[in-house]
Amino acid sequence: MAYPELDWRVFLRPNSNSRYSLSTTTANLSTRLSISIQSVPRVREVCKFQYIGRLNVYLSCPEKLEMILLQNGITTEQLTLLDEQPELSSTRPFLPLEWFDDFEYEPMSTERWLSIDNLQAFALVRKDNGSDSGWGWISVVVVDYISEHFLWTVMNNGDSWNVPRWRLYFVYENPFNFCERLNTALQQRSLRENHLKYSYLLQSMNVGDYFDLSDSVKSRLAKRTNAEVIETFQALYCKFHTGLSLNKCLMEYPKLNINPVHIMTVDKITSSSIDDCRKLYSYRDVFALNKRICLLSHPAVYDALKMVNEECEVLQQKSLYSLNMKEPITLTDFETENKAQLKITLRYLQNNWIEQTTMQAHTNLLLAGRGWFDVSVDDWTIYQFMKLFRLVEQIKQRMQTALRDLVLTSTDRFYHCICDSSRLCLLVEENFRWTENLIESPFESGEQPVFYLLLQMGDEAPFYSTEPDEFEATMKSLFNEAIIRSHDVHLIDPTLFGSLIFATDLYLSSVGLQDPVIEKRRNHIILCCQKTIIPLKAYAHRYIEFKELFFTNITEYVENIKLTKTSLQVKEEISFQIRMRESLEKTLPLSIVIGPFWVNVRPLREALIQMRKDLTAAILQMLTKRLRDKTSDIVADYTEIIDRMCDKPVSIEHICEIREFMESIPDLLQALEERMKTVVFEYEILDYFRCALPDADFYQKWHALAFPQSILKQMDSVYEVQDSEVDKYRKQQVSDEAGFGSQVEEINVYVSKFTTVYDVSKVAEVSVEVKKLWKNIKELLQYGETLNKRQELFEMPSIDLSSLLELKENFVAYKNLWSYAAEYINAEESWRENPLSSVEGETVNRTLQQYQHSFEGLFDCFEDQPQIQDVVQMFLTRVESFIPNLTIIDLLQHPLLEPIHWAQFAKVAGIKVKVSLATNLIFFLEYNISDHLDALRSIIVEAEQQKEETERIRAEEEEIMRQREQYERNRMQRRLNRPEI
Repeated sequence: MAYPELDWRVFLRPNSNSRYSLSTTTANLSTRLSISIQSVPRVREVCKFQYIGRLNVYLSCPEKLEMILLQNGITTEQLTLLDEQPELSSTRPFLPLEWFDDFEYEPMSTERWLSIDNLQAFALVRKDNGSDSGWGWISVVVVDYISEHFLWTVMNNGDSWNVPRWRLYFVYENPFNFCERLNTALQQRSLRENHLKYSYLLQSMNVGDYFDLSDSVKSRLAKRTNAEVIETFQALYCKFHTGLSLNKCLMEYPKLNINPVHIMTVDKITSSSIDDCRKLYSYRDVFALNKRICLLSHPAVYDALKMVNEECEVLQQKSLYSLNMKEPITLTDFETENKAQLKITLRYLQNNWIEQTTMQAHTNLLLAGRGWFDVSVDDWTIYQFMKLFRLVEQIKQRMQTALRDLVLTSTDRFYHCICDSSRLCLLVEENFRWTENLIESPFESGEQPVFYLLLQMGDEAPFYSTEPDEFEATMKSLFNEAIIRSHDVHLIDPTLFGSLIFATDLYLSSVGLQDPVIEKRRNHIILCCQKTIIPLKAYAHRYIEFKELFFTNITEYVENIKLTKTSLQVKEEISFQIRMRESLEKTLPLSIVIGPFWVNVRPLREALIQMRKDLTAAILQMLTKRLRDKTSDIVADYTEIIDRMCDKPVSIEHICEIREFMESIPDLLQALEERMKTVVFEYEILDYFRCALPDADFYQKWHALAFPQSILKQMDSVYEVQDSEVDKYRKQQVSDEAGFGSQVEEINVYVSKFTTVYDVSKVAEVSVEVKKLWKNIKELLQYGETLNKRQELFEMPSIDLSSLLELKENFVAYKNLWSYAAEYINAEESWRENPLSSVEGETVNRTLQQYQHSFEGLFDCFEDQPQIQDVVQMFLTRVESFIPNLTIIDLLQHPLLEPIHWAQFAKVAGIKVKVSLATNLIFFLEYNISDHLDALRSIIVEAEQQKEETERIRAEEEEIMRQREQYERNRMQRRLNRPEI
């Protein structure tokens, strides 16, 4: 083969101390390149890059390299076929070429290539020139080598690429060796791809029982070995014969260096037997056989399986659980979100996934038309012998695999979500007690906690917002529900074939609850839930010590301190509350992580700290109020002293009283100052705790301290005012004494008039005048006593009150006579005018005896006045005349009198109107009721007899009823005791 002459550049080094340089020469590619050292001037050494002694040469342009590659059967398309992913049924290569390039074994190492300054090369890269883009060789400069990825970094006009070695040709590299290396790599890739296609086809073919052992062979093997060996041999036998049917692929075995014995591990099958098998099958017969057996006999099947696989891969990206929480959530939210996610995924599985898969399979199989893959088949017998039956079974297996992968992947994520953060709790025993401090958790694994809990204080003990025992049941329910619901996905058969009838309960098979992997994960989840709640409860139990503080009644607490603590003890109590508040701030956390739980302690912590603050504030407030009250009492005492001292006198007695009080003021001030000293000491407690007093309290405190001095200054001015008032009241006393004498004379004259009053018809008017006069006498006597006291204060002689006292004693009898007379007349009128039901006989009797005794006692008082005695006798006679009416009242108020008795009595007495207890006493007196008392008594006796007879009859009826009930009970008892009942 003739090659054109090309310009080559020789890469030389003149001496051992100098760098390599280039020299130009011309050679013909039809012969070996041979350049003598003498042809290059001033060259002492020629660098030999290969062991055969060839010199590396340099191409002048990338077009010459493309020409050499083309002459060696290498096109640019062969090197760039991996630009796009090939289809499943395509013949394009699918393995990267760099896997088969042996550039690592070239004579010159990477370090030596990189040691060359401005190393030039040709690189196969994608070129983009406006609307025209494609692959091509361009001149580049080598910059660097990425050893991790076996890529070279090259640059051209500011653009850079990372290219593998087989797409990079150095300018001084031997093009023949480069072409030979690429051809070897392409051949090796083709052989390996053929081998992979063959292996995939061999594993993917489902020939059913086409290559099954005969019954005679099975019977002979059954006698010599067990069922497991027979099953293994049958599988190998089927696999071997399937390989023999692929005769075309077997022809490639020598090139692939693959021994068919690796496929069939039976000693009797050797390479010679395979050669014999090749002679038995012709390519056309084998191809026809494969076409009848293999499912992949039509491109539509490839497309259908590809689309089903894509839908299954989409399914594998989904999840049955929602576990991507950015922060911990409550158990209720966790359950709600996961049930919602399960519902969404199941809706996709039961609707979209089945519909999409069915549509993709149906659409592609329609292209196959009538034949092995006719989806319009309407006969079950034919359908079961078609390739379509096995294809649908394979699709079902692929969908079940995807569904199983979905369940396993989802449960694995759920398992790790719960268990990874719980691993530190697995060694906890049932009797675990939280002995650590409340801030640091020995169960914080570093994983993101899943659940949110709020620690709260209950009436009995601390508790969480969610009961810890609920987690186990909820996790088990969520875990099992997802697995159980994954079995509710229908097969695609009923929707794929409209002409065949299928059962309504055909579902894809998923992972079962008793699957070993599922059982292991479920049991571990349950164990983690059981173990994690132990330290969770133990941590909450530690907060029992704060229960008393949490439920402290501030009012009762402060009241107890107020009643039992001294001022010094109150100060100590305030200091104690402050220390305990600071201790809570240091020992209680805002939150803590225990396994998968993030416990929020902030509200409880703040509540306890706030309680300490409130107790401190309440004590200070109580102390402030107590000091306010004490100071207010002291100020009130000071104010009372001033008020009493500065009170305007209204009499000489008042002045004397004020002066007597002013003499005790120094002692009172000293006592109040002592009280104020103790209050000032308590004020210092507030100052110690920097408690600011209200403005009013502050003013009151200093006002109380300044009060004694102001009171002492005011006493002198009070004495001066009182001296002038004494003179004024002395003059008033003289005029009052003269007026008192004239009043005594007037009342004597007025009293003498009542000795001549005998008119009984004017009892009411006389009694009113007597009461007024008696009141005036007592007031005048009291006024005289007051004047005598003032006489003593003014050091004047006392007034004689003996005549006034004698007048009072003589007038008592007159007053009693007319008062008793008026009162008795009113009482008697009320007895006569009111209904009988409102008159009480005992009260009337007692009142009559009282007035009778009173009037009898007045006879001795009027021995010298017979006319007045006649008046007394007249009232006494009136009282005695009413006494017989008591008998009438008692008879008429008898409790046995009923309307029929009243009617009988009215008839006897000649009363023609209806009478009863509502009738007035005066009505009966007008009819001379006293003349018919015997008839009334007989009616009462008759009523009593009727009552006795009625009670006797009622008693007899009750006795008869009792005996009848007793008889019935005895009769029932006898029936119950009969053995035949």
